Amino acid sequence: MKKIIAIIMCLVIACGVFAACSKKEPDKNDPGAAENTSAVTTATITTDSAVIKEADAINLIKSYSAEELSLSDDDYKNCHYLVNKSGIKVENDYYISVIAAITSEKKGDDGKTYVNFDHKGEYFIRYDGKQILKKDMTSEEDKYSELKVKEVPTSAAAQEAAEDTTK
Repeated sequence: MKKIIAIIMCLVIACGVFAACSKKEPDKNDPGAAENTSAVTTATITTDSAVIKEADAINLIKSYSAEELSLSDDDYKNCHYLVNKSGIKVENDYYISVIAAITSEKKGDDGKTYVNFDHKGEYFIRYDGKQILKKDMTSEEDKYSELKVKEVPTSAAAQEAAEDTTK
């Protein structure tokens, strides 16, 4: 009798180990699905459903003037634009984040080259492309103002993908 109970307990423990170690695939339809990439669980927001992303997001932000982006003329000419591959939730909507920064390289004492980013502006394009926010870089708090939405200068591939979804 003791052997049977011991075997049953071993099977229950083995099932628990396999269940705990199994990987659950995130739901691709949920942009706020959590992804566990380390000991710390972080929320990664997928940008699959965003209309404007990657190079198209950069092109859209670059289509605004220095004045509209609240950048000096020198900063506007020298900025590099970076797109966050993960979406960002602002209030109740999901956005693509585009950062305007001036980069500089510096050699360290170890001989390695280090790149510094002087953050000049941050812009958020809502997933549906119908709202663009500009973050107030002078405020300690997260304050945003809206930019007038322009026609999106999309790449040919993005345009074809958008047309396929409307059919």
